[in-house]
Amino acid sequence: MEIDRRIRAKEFMLLLAIGKDKFYAMVNSGNIKQPVRLSEKDVFWYSSYVKNKVEEHKTESDMIAHT
Repeated sequence: MEIDRRIRAKEFMLLLAIGKDKFYAMVNSGNIKQPVRLSEKDVFWYSSYVKNKVEEHKTESDMIAHT
């Protein structure tokens, strides 16, 4: 059994190679789903979801770079 580790916002932003403003704009627009909240300040996303979003973002970035 594989444990799905927790990814915090800072690491998620690094993996996507985007800044804080763009990241939270994506969360607010629904492009990135709302995080799991353990408390007001303790939030995270599961690594399986993050991996999928990073792959989507990488594909979109590649398409933009090739046009």
